[in-house]
Amino acid sequence: MNPPSPLDVHELLDHTISFLTPSAANLISCALVARSWVDPAQSHLLRVPHDRNTRYNIFHSVATSLCRTLSENPPLARHVREFRLCLPIHADTAALPELVREIQFPNLQTVDILHMRTEFTPLPESFAQLLTLRSLKQLKMYLSVPPSPSLMRAVQSCSTTIQHLDLACSEGLGHTSTVVQAFPIQLKSLRLCCWFRAFGPPKFLSPFGLSELEALAIRGGDFVPWELIETKNIRVLEISNVLSEKIPSIDLTQYPNLSVLRIEFLGDVPPTLFETLATIASSHRIHTISVYFENHMELARFEQDDEDDFSLCEELDQVLSSVPLDPLPSVEVEVEADQEKVQSSFPRLVAKNMLRVIPFGGYKGQRSWWQNAITQM
Repeated sequence: MNPPSPLDVHELLDHTISFLTPSAANLISCALVARSWVDPAQSHLLRVPHDRNTRYNIFHSVATSLCRTLSENPPLARHVREFRLCLPIHADTAALPELVREIQFPNLQTVDILHMRTEFTPLPESFAQLLTLRSLKQLKMYLSVPPSPSLMRAVQSCSTTIQHLDLACSEGLGHTSTVVQAFPIQLKSLRLCCWFRAFGPPKFLSPFGLSELEALAIRGGDFVPWELIETKNIRVLEISNVLSEKIPSIDLTQYPNLSVLRIEFLGDVPPTLFETLATIASSHRIHTISVYFENHMELARFEQDDEDDFSLCEELDQVLSSVPLDPLPSVEVEVEADQEKVQSSFPRLVAKNMLRVIPFGGYKGQRSWWQNAITQM
């Protein structure tokens, strides 16, 4: 009698197949090997279906095809963990809301709403119902215009199981509602991105409590309701284009449990950034400081500061290598540049064995970094 194969153990089989996740073709091949391989292969194939096609979004026929497949094969829908949606304003997606209505998502954890092209387009009821699922843990939204009233109502009535909110907007979304919920949804992580000046914090924040945050990412700080954020529990902090006349610096001593600090350079670097870094105290337990440069030109620009011979890279090198932490943190520099060039720009960090050069990942890399951070929470 042959000894049982390790791949007969479901957990080992699932773990083994997980290494093939980036390749849809390999996962499909695994599903054809044996009956015991079908379920784990389908699980990894459909976990985040829109990542299977870089052109996937609600405007393409692949979205409708996916939903039709799920509605005709209900068992497949239990594998879906993340689902991307957008208002169906194109004729080729007119059938999508009805298809979504027919699908049951028992294990859906993330709803991603993006590309709101018009504020007058109502949110289909079937889309709104997804926000009420008890399995939901994360809500992602990209808004290019002010939200429709139906979208606002859906957010106000979303599931109390949501722990993570990722909101990106390209213009002001109005002030926070004056309605105070008796039992706000307490978030564990909040990521806010705004590329234009907003007029007060978004109304979307009104159902959510910010007193138990463990991770906070801010890109553009003019519209952030800082007074509502409790900082004592935050372990992961990401700041980008936050410092301004309104917020000259951030006192990191107000974040006593901080363990990961990420700084993004997207444009001019305010001198007060170093005032923020100077507030790192010996009582902190920061183990990682991540520095992200928007593009490959940034590193060269920082080395050629016309106003001062003391380049920004050199100043960063001096400040970060002198942080009063024991043990010393790892400093991860993400930039599209030759590794030797980066190392030569930060000699003190290299001498203390603190520097790690990370391959430039662009916007997708930023999202992956944040997703990995909250996954580990």
